[in-house]
Amino acid sequence: KSIRRGTMKKLMIALVGIMLVLTMLTGGTFSYMTAEAENMDNTITTGSMCLGTDPEPFMTIADLMPGSPPQEATLTVFSGKDTKFFYKVKSYRETGTSTKLWNAAMVEVEDMESGDTWTGNLNILETDWLARENGVEGGGPENGHVVSFKVWIPQEADVDDESTATVKFRFDAEQWRPVTP
Repeated sequence: KSIRRGTMKKLMIALVGIMLVLTMLTGGTFSYMTAEAENMDNTITTGSMCLGTDPEPFMTIADLMPGSPPQEATLTVFSGKDTKFFYKVKSYRETGTSTKLWNAAMVEVEDMESGDTWTGNLNILETDWLARENGVEGGGPENGHVVSFKVWIPQEADVDDESTATVKFRFDAEQWRPVTP
């Protein structure tokens, strides 16, 4: 029993040592490298897919009242590589967002090329797969798909006049493959 404990302790020390050496060789901490990767302009890395958006995937919602016309925004989603893909969209609440507005807002997401749409509450936004049938060609922004976001507050919602929200949209993608029946 004590041999196992001693061996495990040595293995843990070796693992920590390897991690420290790797950190020194890369010129910084792993958390810094991760944060730096997340802050690259308009780049979203999901698994083995690296997608870009133009402009950045943020939408600020302000002065939106129940029953008023929706606020709209569009962006282009693309892959810098030649990999064809399809994708989902999720929403993330940014700091300072009104809870009332976040819970009341509705959103419609539409891939303008494929015509695929998803409508539901902003606070639970996770679309079905968009551009699933034919995919989005890789190769840069010129081959990307324009995605439209429409956000509105239903007439019956209880939202304050000065409510604002900043939403980040995240794109999760998979390499395209033909749909099997």
